[in-house]
Amino acid sequence: MPEISSSHTSQVSPIARLSPGWPFLLAGLAMVAAVMLVPAWRDVQNVRLERNDLQSVVQYETRRVAATQEMLVSLELDHPELHRRLVAWHLNLLPKGEIAIAREVHGGGVLGWIDDTVEPIAASSPAHSVSNLESLVSGPARLWMLAAGVLLVFVGLIGFGGSPRDQAYLRA
Repeated sequence: MPEISSSHTSQVSPIARLSPGWPFLLAGLAMVAAVMLVPAWRDVQNVRLERNDLQSVVQYETRRVAATQEMLVSLELDHPELHRRLVAWHLNLLPKGEIAIAREVHGGGVLGWIDDTVEPIAASSPAHSVSNLESLVSGPARLWMLAAGVLLVFVGLIGFGGSPRDQAYLRA
């Protein structure tokens, strides 16, 4: 077995000692990670948006239930203004001496009154924008991107003939 002189190995720069396969390995790992993680991340974002929308609907319905309970309590306490409004609405009559300036229009009757007292739901969250990376790793090219990432990992692991020290050993 021929010996490699120490003077030859000391002349090689530290950068040259690195295998040229490392950039391929890192790029392949990044591609595989993107293909696996970006679609899962988008799914999590969609679920969070749905959760927020459902929470706002639950808050709205809770306010509606509270307003309905307030109306029921007013009915049980014989609140005169509520009775007057109910009579005017059901019988389409006003007490003597009052003049109708404008008629309240509630399509849902008493429930329409309740719904008018409840603050409406805030606007839904806007749709997300899709980045170029997300369209690449989530679309029809997803399998091709995964295969390219695995190929880059393979090339990075196999390398390009080893370090300069190994090449000097093979030449001798």
